[in-house]
Amino acid sequence: MQFGMYLVDNGLLSTQAFYKSLKLQMRSRPQLGTMAIQTRRLTVKQMFIILQEQCDTPQQMFGEIAVRLGYLTNEDLNQLLDEQSRNMASLRDVLVEHGFLSAEVVDQQYAAYRRSTRQAEPELELANA
Repeated sequence: MQFGMYLVDNGLLSTQAFYKSLKLQMRSRPQLGTMAIQTRRLTVKQMFIILQEQCDTPQQMFGEIAVRLGYLTNEDLNQLLDEQSRNMASLRDVLVEHGFLSAEVVDQQYAAYRRSTRQAEPELELANA
């Protein structure tokens, strides 16, 4: 997220393109229910019960409902969420794959971003002292 904001701040990506790339990145996440079934933490029947419950209470997240119904523990949910995050496409891949920026530009800008954050760290340490 910070790197994307860096690209916007430096005029390499519009705010609209950044927002669209974040949406595309979020869509690349594997679905929690599918992952729970694949890892044998849920049955298909349990998943459909959770989805039905989610239709009745759309403000609740799938994982929250699964825990409330006793199908998953908090530990199961946290493990699935970690795995889900690891299996999501990187912002770099989304930007390149969807033609927002070339791989070369993204890689160059990421290196510049990392240099700028390393330079800012000592300033933060001094400010917090």
